[in-house]
Amino acid sequence: MDGLILFGLGWQGWSTLLIVLMMIAALVRDWARPDVVLGATLGTLLLTGVLRPSAALAGFGNEGLITVAALFIVAQAVTETGVLAPLAAFLWRKPRGVGWAVAWMMIPVATVSSVLNNTPVVAIFLPLVRSFAARYDISPSKLLIPLSYAAILGGMCTLIGTSTNLVVNGLMISHGYESMSLFELSPVGLPIALLGILIVAVVGVRLLPDRRDVTAQLRETQREYLVELTVQPGCPLVGKTVEGGGLRHLKGLFLVHIERGGHVLGPVPPNEVIALGDHLVFTGAVSTIIDLKTIRGLEPVGTTDIGLWATGKLGELRLFEVVVSPSSPLVGMGVRAAEFRNRYDAAVIAVHRVGQRVAGKIGDIVLRSGDTLLLEADEAFARRWSSSIHFYLVSEVADAQRVRHEKAPLVLGVLVAMVALPAFDILPMAVSAIAAAALLVLVKALSPASAKSSIDLSVIVVIACALGVGQALQSSGLASKAAELLLGSSRDTSPFVVLVLFMLATSVLTEIMSNAATAALLFPLAVEAATTAGFEARPLFIGIAISASCSFATPLGYQTNLMVYGPGGYKFTDFLRIGLVMNLLALVVGSLAIGLVYGIL
Repeated sequence: MDGLILFGLGWQGWSTLLIVLMMIAALVRDWARPDVVLGATLGTLLLTGVLRPSAALAGFGNEGLITVAALFIVAQAVTETGVLAPLAAFLWRKPRGVGWAVAWMMIPVATVSSVLNNTPVVAIFLPLVRSFAARYDISPSKLLIPLSYAAILGGMCTLIGTSTNLVVNGLMISHGYESMSLFELSPVGLPIALLGILIVAVVGVRLLPDRRDVTAQLRETQREYLVELTVQPGCPLVGKTVEGGGLRHLKGLFLVHIERGGHVLGPVPPNEVIALGDHLVFTGAVSTIIDLKTIRGLEPVGTTDIGLWATGKLGELRLFEVVVSPSSPLVGMGVRAAEFRNRYDAAVIAVHRVGQRVAGKIGDIVLRSGDTLLLEADEAFARRWSSSIHFYLVSEVADAQRVRHEKAPLVLGVLVAMVALPAFDILPMAVSAIAAAALLVLVKALSPASAKSSIDLSVIVVIACALGVGQALQSSGLASKAAELLLGSSRDTSPFVVLVLFMLATSVLTEIMSNAATAALLFPLAVEAATTAGFEARPLFIGIAISASCSFATPLGYQTNLMVYGPGGYKFTDFLRIGLVMNLLALVVGSLAIGLVYGIL
């Protein structure tokens, strides 16, 4: 079998090619969560004998992967203690216009993102940005895509700005190359970041829509939800007409139709009598949905047990809005099938998707990543789920979450030390991050349970498995063959042309699949390409690290884009219009900067 060679590839190469193509198809078509797809791919490579167990599992011990896990813990401590709130309050003064507001917001976000992982940075700043927008009467949709872009741009500037940089650095070390310094990416990332902020502030504000998000103006919001309630025994509405029950003139709320015995009654006349078991379907705003809680015996449809509204604990319940994360087990499941109430001890009141209300019975709605859910739960819900991979942006409608400000100075000191020690070559980045995470737990800046839950295991699994897949590409000979085809079998190909090709390929792939997976997939190809053409591979590694973060054109390629997708009420085309401009900027400026810095231009 080892002797079977076709078109320069043995059976291992062809097997790897088939498996990787199936993996890419699954990621592009969203057949399953990225961690499931990558895990299944790695398992298949193991079962077919392409990879040995030691090679397949080596990624789980990668230095960059461990650093990412530690940085999740540090970022959680920053979130819980409100370290960045005074910074935002100091910097975000009254702007001269929307363009000034965008620039004024993006600069501190990009600065912080250069030393913290992008995802928690957006989670930290998003409520502050919405507050900033509400204070100065700016549409949040003008600021939330720029918020995500600022985090991406800042992450390009340092080694620890994004997990992708750390993954590429870990691969460099494992292949015998010298580790990146903390600021090696800065001469490339900084020009992209500065020009990117300028373009978004000047051009982007004209391309971005003017819409309201889900929670920016909760009291006066005009966004409509569709809510279905069932009339339970003891409800005072039973036997009354629609008008007599006070349902005709609810402020900001409209009775769309009544479902009774499998039939739909609508439009509903004011003299229609409400019966036991009726399903009342309303459309209205968040503030008026809250008013429905005053009517005894109305319960959200989609559950078989007695709802939270009927427990007699109305004074203890809160309304929350959450965004379903791409790693959530809820993705692809109906609300009822997921046993949402039993799993989360919360009731789904309404679902919003891509700026539109989702019609139909709540229990039958199949959830997608980026969906915004209006939930009712007890006051501990945010504490239980705010650090979970199930949801992004767990925010209480009525009141802000409590922040432990007394620990903020300590956390800030640890954060500064964590960045400074590697910068002055006192400690490696991995050691510094792990020490910072451990210290924050020891001094009780956050609890061990909170530290544990802050680590996004789906991200860790994706990165580790992607490293294993990259190893299979190299050991099977597929990487060598792909590099040969990419270079046209020529050893005289210009290093700069090869750099541009790799950056373009990385930028395209990272829009449709995980950025970490893209980087790990192309890294062995870069090694082979540089070896074949006979030039230094380091510029290619820098180009891959930069381009793998350049997911501007779709909301699906980067977690921070997905986090603002639902809350901003954005459509796919909103990202496409401004994102293509940003992708072109990163490709042109990034390749020129790398060419100048590494002398290959």
